[in-house]
Amino acid sequence: MALRFSSGDVSGFKFLLILAVTYGLIAMLVDSIIHMRFIKPLEIDAPLDHFSEARAVEHVRVLAQEIDGRQEGRPGLREAAQYITAQLEMIKERAGSNFRIEIEETVVNGTFNMMFLGHSISLGYRNHTNIVMRISSEDSQDSDPSVLVNGHFDSPLGSPGAGDCGSCVASMLEIARLIVDSGWIPPRPVLLLFNGAEELFMLGSHGFMKTHKWRDTIGAFINVEASGTGGPDLVCQSGPGSWPSQVYAQSAIYPMAHSAAQDVFPIIPGDTDFRIFSQDYGDIPGLDIIFLLGGYFYHTSYDTMERLLPGSMQARGENLFSIIKAFTKSSKLQITHERESNISTANQYEEGHAVFFDYLTLFMIYYTRKVAMLLHSIPIAIFLAAPVFSKKQTPGLLSWFSTFCDFAKGLIFHATGIFLAIVFPIIFSILRLLFTSHAMHWFAHPYLAYLMFVPCSLVGMLIPRIIWNSFPLSQDASGLKSLKEALSDEARFWGAFGLYAMLTLAYLFAGLSGGFLTFSLSASMLPGWVSYCLSIKSFGRQSLRSTLFYMLPILPCLAYSVYFGGFLIQFMVEKMGMMGALPPPYGFFVPDVVMAAIIGVVTGWCVGPLIPICGRWLARSSILQVLLHLSVLGLALSSQFFPYSADAPKRVVFQHSFLTAGIQASKSKSLK
Repeated sequence: MALRFSSGDVSGFKFLLILAVTYGLIAMLVDSIIHMRFIKPLEIDAPLDHFSEARAVEHVRVLAQEIDGRQEGRPGLREAAQYITAQLEMIKERAGSNFRIEIEETVVNGTFNMMFLGHSISLGYRNHTNIVMRISSEDSQDSDPSVLVNGHFDSPLGSPGAGDCGSCVASMLEIARLIVDSGWIPPRPVLLLFNGAEELFMLGSHGFMKTHKWRDTIGAFINVEASGTGGPDLVCQSGPGSWPSQVYAQSAIYPMAHSAAQDVFPIIPGDTDFRIFSQDYGDIPGLDIIFLLGGYFYHTSYDTMERLLPGSMQARGENLFSIIKAFTKSSKLQITHERESNISTANQYEEGHAVFFDYLTLFMIYYTRKVAMLLHSIPIAIFLAAPVFSKKQTPGLLSWFSTFCDFAKGLIFHATGIFLAIVFPIIFSILRLLFTSHAMHWFAHPYLAYLMFVPCSLVGMLIPRIIWNSFPLSQDASGLKSLKEALSDEARFWGAFGLYAMLTLAYLFAGLSGGFLTFSLSASMLPGWVSYCLSIKSFGRQSLRSTLFYMLPILPCLAYSVYFGGFLIQFMVEKMGMMGALPPPYGFFVPDVVMAAIIGVVTGWCVGPLIPICGRWLARSSILQVLLHLSVLGLALSSQFFPYSADAPKRVVFQHSFLTAGIQASKSKSLK
């Protein structure tokens, strides 16, 4: 039987193809960025005044391959300390007379209490080794404010620790060599702390902050970490105050940061040395910079040198060197006593976190919390004012209230579409699990997650657009079809704009820093709307070209949305392997439901701004059927793949159970 399509269906499929090609090209660009393919690592024979990834990787090879285990209690940890000290001594011997270089190997002991995942933990430790290198000019004083760079050389049990954190130590060793060989004399001292006990609840950094003679000279710090084997070296935390993120925004060569990470990091079940320096014991301004991709291998025996993502250490090294230079030149660098007594610095801390994000690692956008208070309030003001300035075919006939009611209808419908874009993938994920014995088929094959959940998410987003005409407008269209279409477009656009404006305001009043996501969506929609209104005068409302003119101004924002969302999805796919065993019967469903919900959210913010105008081409039963068939195809294909592979190994977690029943009785019996 031949399929019959109307001219509208044909135009709809043309537009769907345009969208698929557009997002496909953006996805290819994003994949290249987050996997560092745009960075060329320098070879081992690169000029000595450049950071070389190959030279740094040679240090990783020794630490992760030649040394057998860098865990507390094993000889390998001591061997690693000796290797690091020997490398630092060689660097010191090459330094000119205008450098003052000091190297200290210290053994730390101590006790402290900390809150971790809501639990109070008491820790005691002895004989942990830290290595500190201080690089300064020949005329520097011991009391000069300094910049600390911290990285740990111990690794988790059973892991070679190439990424976590052999890559950190190797980068720091190459930075130390680069400072000396480039001839750059730091205007303020640079401290390199090779921390010997981070994996055991940050004991090394605590020992340094409680006992070392240079601890009170630190004016700023950079903590380098790894939660994987490469990828974007993301600034996950900064502070206290906005100064550290501002320095990063001005100096990073390959900026990889967004303040939304600071909203999420506190709920992640983990921690870094950042808390010791900036919160618990130092109150020092600093940055927490972490490799986040390659989480498949994090804290496993697969964390080997071969798994390091090429280009990652090159970007980290070049960024670090530039940021260190910026920190040492800053007039805000102060020792502890000056920082505590300086009123302006205290006020700066009270300002809270700034808003910042990189655009495809090309440049940083940064503004303070005060600017955000003003800037992020503008969209909601525009939304409330829009009904007053709305163009009407019959002036005076439509009141502000009826116009606003239509905008509110558009807001409700768009919010419903976003909600269904999340719900539909969740439903599909549950249905799939009812007919299969394996969960997480997307773990080793992330593209399956997109194929399974993106099409059905689009279906959910388009359903409110289909039933739109069943709910009449509050405004009187006087029976004119063209006027009714114009008013509908206006209501749908401003409704979507209003939703993003409200979310931006909600972020702002919640004290979070991730409002730039919805703010950028609403800000980019305005030029798109202007372009669309101008284009319909030439091409008409029913022309595909008018819709494309709406898309063009929004494309830069959509590219960022795909960049942010693609990174988030890849990160979550890798980290879902660390979720651990969840109690039956519902634990079997949790990973797939979480991933389906995340992809629904990402699809909502990546495609949502287009739906008010572009939905006219997509909201057709023929297209929805094709999208549903694609989802079913994805579900069927996924069952043919095994969830794990050599590149995405299954993480086995051993759990120990304590039987508490009858303990008192057994104790009393033994006492008799």
